[in-house]
Amino acid sequence: MNEIKEERVIIDGENKIGATISYIDDNKKKPLVLLIMGTGKLNRDGNQFGMKTDFYKTLSDMFVNWGYVCVRYDKRGTHESTGNFNKTGLSDLVNDAKSVIDYAKDLPYVDETKIIACGHSEGAMISTLLTKQTELDSIILLCGAGMCLRTAMEFQNFQVLDELKDKKGFIGWYLNKVINKEKVMKQLDDFYKRAAKAKKDTFFYNGAMMPAKWLKEHGELSDEDFIKMIEEYNGHVLAITGKGDVQADARCLERLKEFSNVVTYAPEKVNHMLREVDDASIMKVKKQYKKIAKEPMHEGTKEVIKSFLKKR
Repeated sequence: MNEIKEERVIIDGENKIGATISYIDDNKKKPLVLLIMGTGKLNRDGNQFGMKTDFYKTLSDMFVNWGYVCVRYDKRGTHESTGNFNKTGLSDLVNDAKSVIDYAKDLPYVDETKIIACGHSEGAMISTLLTKQTELDSIILLCGAGMCLRTAMEFQNFQVLDELKDKKGFIGWYLNKVINKEKVMKQLDDFYKRAAKAKKDTFFYNGAMMPAKWLKEHGELSDEDFIKMIEEYNGHVLAITGKGDVQADARCLERLKEFSNVVTYAPEKVNHMLREVDDASIMKVKKQYKKIAKEPMHEGTKEVIKSFLKKR
């Protein structure tokens, strides 16, 4: 197997964006895959203090070994990208993704007519919104297709409730008595209302500082909005969410199956890191991610992605 070359660059956009361009052969033009990560302050490889997974680097290496140029980058206000993370909205994240694409299109070894956005988690939402901003040949939506942030938060909270039902003793009895789905929905309503009314960049909620613009812009989008964008998109779509994913609901793929440009895949026991797991527990999810970080990606998922790309 040929050696992968990596170039670290700084891209000029609304802010400076730190990125890594990966490729094997720069003597001829090849399609580009732009990797767009999920929420939080992970670096472009998918790592943060206390959590090293190399999730996005592994995805990048996979695409490059299949004959693609791949770009992954740090979010605005994190690591080598400038800007203020707390002031960053969803629209800013979409603009940054477009800036990276515009830069990559000018690279002599990138085929500017074949640009693929591959978004993971929140990145799947950003990739969907990106179809309204720039010309994309295809989008690959991993663990977040056809759903808005609020739906993801509801799903995650309901997973917690389901696991609490099995708790024994006084703590289990008390938690089941004071927490239910109605209270979770009411709390989320209040959460998004607070974000919409916030006058500053951040607001204090339940002991934590929250980014107002990011939540406000997410709160303005529903599942229906994302589904409509996918329906109206003229390119090809691959949407994958595993049934063992406790952070994104695989059932959201059902509404995408009717669209002729969409391929969906919901593998059994596959989690948010696209690894096969036997115990899909949201209460133990961080521990599980650390444990399986070095395990290979689910083979069936890899084959579906590879097959999808071969047909393009």
